[in-house]
Parts: sequence; C-alpha cells; structure tokens
Amino acid sequence: MCQFFGDKANGIAYQASDKTSRRQWLLKALKAMLKQADKIETTTRHKKVLMSEIEYLSEKIKKSDEASWEIIFMFFSLCSRLLGYDYCKGLVYNTPIYHQTKGQYYNEKIFEEGGDALQHYYDNKDAISVRKKIIDDLKKQGYDDFKIALILNTTEYQIKKLRKNL
Repeated sequence: MCQFFGDKANGIAYQASDKTSRRQWLLKALKAMLKQADKIETTTRHKKVLMSEIEYLSEKIKKSDEASWEIIFMFFSLCSRLLGYDYCKGLVYNTPIYHQTKGQYYNEKIFEEGGDALQHYYDNKDAISVRKKIIDDLKKQGYDDFKIALILNTTEYQIKKLRKNL
C-alpha cells in the first residue's frame, strides 16, 4: 500500500487482520490503479479490458470477506494484461513501455541513496557545458551561429550567449 499511497499507508499493517480496513485499503489501491490505467497509452481495446478487469476485481472485493480463487485468478488476469498478454493465446500483443518525466527522474534521484535535491541544477549545468562544447566543435568545422542554431533547434541569440559565456 505504501507504493500506492506513500506515508499515508505507513503503519497500516495492523489493519490487515480487520476485514473492513483491509477491504477499504484494497479498494483505494484499485481506484488508484484504475486512474493510472486510464493514463496508459495503448489501444482502445487494451485500455478497455484493463479497466474492466480492475473494476471487476473491485466489485469482487466489495462483495467478498475473504480472498477467493476467483479474485486470485482475476488478479493474475489483470497482471497478464498489464504485461501485454491478450486474447488467451499465450502471446504478447501489447508491449509495455515505461518512461519517466523530468520530475519523476529527479524524485528517483533524490530517493536513491546519495540522491541530491540539487541534481536538476547539476544536470542543467552539465547540459549547458555539453551544448557549449558542441557549439565550439561546430564553429571549428566552419558553421556560423545561424547554421548552428538551426542544427541545435534553438535561436542564434542562445548560441551567441553560450559562446560568450553570458
């Protein structure tokens, strides 16, 4: 639950034996999964079956006091869909692809051992150094600032600023 809810779920282990609390936390997690599944870039059919399986699993958990084989099988079916399997043919029809936004990347860096909250600053500074080196190399090859700006998809003003360390 901490993977879904972070600190809000800290210390809930004692609630696992309480059927009502356990059901509430599972339903909250399934709701979070449903929201995330809706954001997945996939085919319309794949998103439809993903979301319907999460909703079906949610309905089963609402009605059941105990884990059942039906719920376990439904969970495995959901996992198979998330991994790209489909049509009950044993083949992967959709390829899951994961990427990180800039914010997610920097959060990961901060949470890793030795992560630094200033990583964005260091990366940006480093990117500027690399850009400046590329500009210098292109200048040595005979390109003017206008052509370099076209190559790097930026403005001539930005090129001049980097070259002059402004």
